[in-house]
Amino acid sequence: MASCIHCISSNLPRILLIGLYSFAIYLTPSSTAQSNDSGNSAQKDTRSLVTLQNNGYTNLVIAINERVPEDPNLITRIKQIFESTSKFLYKATNQRAYFNDIRIIIPESWSDSDTYQPIQNERYDISDVRIDLPSDNFGDLPYTNKPTPCGVPGLYIHLTPNYLTDDDIAGKFGDYDRVLVHEWGHYRWGVFDEYPLPGMSHFYAASNGDIEAVRCVLAIPGVPATESGEACRYNNNGLPDANCRFVDDRFADGYTGSLMYKQFLPRITTFCEADPIGPYVGNVHNREAPNRQNILCDGRSIWEVLLDHVDFKDNANPPSDMEDPLPTFTLVKKYNTRLVLVLDMSGSMEGERLRQLRQAASNLILNILRDGEELGIVSFSGGSRILAYLTVVGDDTKDDLLNKLPSRADGATSIGAGVARGLEVLKSSSNGVAGGRMLVITDGDENTTPYIADILNNVKAAGIRIDTIAIGTEASQELEVLAAVTGGTSYYHTNTSNTLNEAFGELTRNSQDDSTKVTVDLYSKSVDIAPAAKYQDIFLVDSNIGRNTQFNFGYSLDEGVDVIVTSPSGSIIDKSSAEYSKDDRFGSLQIKLEEVAEVGEWKFEIENLASEEQLVTVTVQSQSREEGDEPIVTNARWGLDDVTPPDNQMLYVTVAKGYTPVINTQVEASVAMPSGDDVRLVLEDNGIGADITSNDGIYSTFFTEFGGIGRYSVQVNVQSDASNTYIASGSIVGIGAVVDPDFVSSKQVEDNTQTRHVSTGVFQRITNGGSFTCNSQDDCTGTKDIYPPSRITDLVADSVHIGSFTVEITFTAPGDDLTNGKATYYEIRMGTNFTQLYEDFAAGDNITELQLVKGDLATPKPSGSRELFVIKVPEIIGDFSYVFAVVAFDDGGNQSPRSNLATSTARDYRKPISYLLPVLLGVGLFVLVVLLIICIVFIVCRRSKRTEEDVERSKTKTKVVTTSLPDNGNDTPKPGVNVRMQVEFMEKQAFLQPDHAV
Repeated sequence: MASCIHCISSNLPRILLIGLYSFAIYLTPSSTAQSNDSGNSAQKDTRSLVTLQNNGYTNLVIAINERVPEDPNLITRIKQIFESTSKFLYKATNQRAYFNDIRIIIPESWSDSDTYQPIQNERYDISDVRIDLPSDNFGDLPYTNKPTPCGVPGLYIHLTPNYLTDDDIAGKFGDYDRVLVHEWGHYRWGVFDEYPLPGMSHFYAASNGDIEAVRCVLAIPGVPATESGEACRYNNNGLPDANCRFVDDRFADGYTGSLMYKQFLPRITTFCEADPIGPYVGNVHNREAPNRQNILCDGRSIWEVLLDHVDFKDNANPPSDMEDPLPTFTLVKKYNTRLVLVLDMSGSMEGERLRQLRQAASNLILNILRDGEELGIVSFSGGSRILAYLTVVGDDTKDDLLNKLPSRADGATSIGAGVARGLEVLKSSSNGVAGGRMLVITDGDENTTPYIADILNNVKAAGIRIDTIAIGTEASQELEVLAAVTGGTSYYHTNTSNTLNEAFGELTRNSQDDSTKVTVDLYSKSVDIAPAAKYQDIFLVDSNIGRNTQFNFGYSLDEGVDVIVTSPSGSIIDKSSAEYSKDDRFGSLQIKLEEVAEVGEWKFEIENLASEEQLVTVTVQSQSREEGDEPIVTNARWGLDDVTPPDNQMLYVTVAKGYTPVINTQVEASVAMPSGDDVRLVLEDNGIGADITSNDGIYSTFFTEFGGIGRYSVQVNVQSDASNTYIASGSIVGIGAVVDPDFVSSKQVEDNTQTRHVSTGVFQRITNGGSFTCNSQDDCTGTKDIYPPSRITDLVADSVHIGSFTVEITFTAPGDDLTNGKATYYEIRMGTNFTQLYEDFAAGDNITELQLVKGDLATPKPSGSRELFVIKVPEIIGDFSYVFAVVAFDDGGNQSPRSNLATSTARDYRKPISYLLPVLLGVGLFVLVVLLIICIVFIVCRRSKRTEEDVERSKTKTKVVTTSLPDNGNDTPKPGVNVRMQVEFMEKQAFLQPDHAV
């Protein structure tokens, strides 16, 4: 017993010390808390006019939306803010870039001024900075709409009038110049945020085993704390809980960082680099942090991405020495649309192509162009003719314009002649040629001068926009050049498609600044109907649209068709109805609803009145249900206009109500190929593969199934899931600037902008995303296995499970060709040196099936599925982390780029182990029992001794009592005679009480 007591007592301090040390680790953060397919090699021409020359950005376009109330002070503020931003940008880029030439588009509805120049090729839909009212109640957050990969420019920067004119609102995000350079990084250079976004981890396991805060450089000091300033709680993995944030020490010295981190920090004035820039050694990029920049740009610093951008690559625009890097401003005023149709009337257009062209053009005049807009018409074959100079569209001019549409086709093809004549028509305008638009439609190759190349310089100098529609596979391959040099869009029409009608609608929709006035396509199809047969189909009118609903049917034979439309309530519209009209001149039939369309399922039936099969096109369009409301709109675009595999071609489809995303929507695309086949694509908004951000209303996919050299066209169908599709109120299509917690807590911002789902109900939309060309005779055939599985970007590893010594890693399965199909097998590598595995994947230890507790390397799941592997690691606890990376292989042996790197700390961050308390209690109880025994023995001994003393005292009892009695003879003892015995008795009683403490 004594030896047990000695053993426990001698080791008790050690046990307590270990427990206290473990508890301290549990409560305290680490003391140090103070190529690939991340993008295409070819950068997408976003149709922006901006170029960087001699360190100055020219043709930067800032566009004010038609909805913004007239306010001259807004223009003053734009100038002041962008002058300041230009100076700051010059410093932030180490004197390599500033804003030299800025053009501000003034809305058409604003008053005229002598200071305004006529608009040229500046357009709202290709502007770099858009100033518009916010949708929903999201507020005045500055943000960039960027669905594109690393290094590829975004779509636009969005600012609100309130943000620009109210310093209190803007102050939440930091100084204007810092915020706008932050957004310019997203927009121009295609870099990403380096702070944790909502839903992302704020802390991670570093390679040395420490728990670190997610930040761009480790030298930025700070402490982990909750929003209320309380100490953070930590879990068994050592990570702070979800309420914990890293609070930067904004006024510390000796560090800088990246403006893509927290742009409001006063010490940050540039971007981080792989090596230090300037005097701050603390500016070294932290590639371990799991932020969007590292994940999507494969760990590259901001400067590494910038130096690979066309603005600075190969030492372009080296540092200069300017005293006053300020921009000049040009104010341009938008006027009515001036559009010239340039129509191919060569011999190959005769027949069905000419009929479809006339049908689409008549629909443009009657239903798409708004009253007050101007239209001119030019035809060309071997030469060209002006059929109509610019004419103001209205009820009194529409019939005359219809009669001037060409009805016969014959002769050679000179596209250049038609374009030159179109320029002549635009020059006749009182507003001049600049700012005009041209739509060139042809089915043939150039065989007569002038060619497109002959008039290209005149087109570039004119300041106009040219859109093109190629009909059939023989249309000139130079046609797209006209669109490319003027910021236009190209479309591809086949004889069996409805692209002509879709393109006419898209072109006018894209030029409409006010989203409340946009016309949306609900249904678009081209069908062959057998002789005397009927074709039936349905479409949906949702609660978001219904005004100005119209049905357009185009038929190919003189006998025509008959149509019956049935409303959800059963009302019939047929040839006897007032809404029904037919025009045999163009082979078209139209039904226009005078009232707002009923919500629900509409039906239509087409009867072929001819004795032959005929092609019928159907288009249904509508506007927002309530005037002034924003309808749900879809917009599609290809990532690249020109593709040479293995370029990564991506398709983006935005589904939104204004700037508010619509999520959980079914988005499918049908791609028409040069071979005549169609390919079906399913687009996702899950943040995986081609999709950059989940649930932002931008649905994306890769296209890899090429079927020949030539043009590829796409039609996109959007269908809601009635029970699961939502308008994500409180969210935006894009990523916003981080808020400054000195003005308002980030939690308050997150609460104010918390996504609130508002069900869309049932709806459908259709859109055309234009065309692209594949130009490699060898690689566009689709017979080669060119594309590897896509790069994995969401690899995550948890901490080492102390005890079982296993690590769980998860990621989303790639495909065989990028995200299409299914990979063949995985290779997982593990190491303890982050840099070594980052630089050389093969340097890591290859994980074999013997090390897998769960998962099968040779059986990948279908693309988009969740993969989980449990890996056995050496039974070692220490100050380090395991680092993991994954690659996937396809059946052709193509290897994906290395995944993002995931770390797993091998430190034991558990709470004080569970047996410590029982041990302490046991030791305490044992000590108590021993002391109790000792006390009992002591008491027994005392009693025995006292018994002997009592015997002795009894012999002299009379004497003692007598001497203790008072003189008066009273037998009451004097006070204090037995006090000592009473105290001893009380002590004994106290010791025996249950709550006595030893």
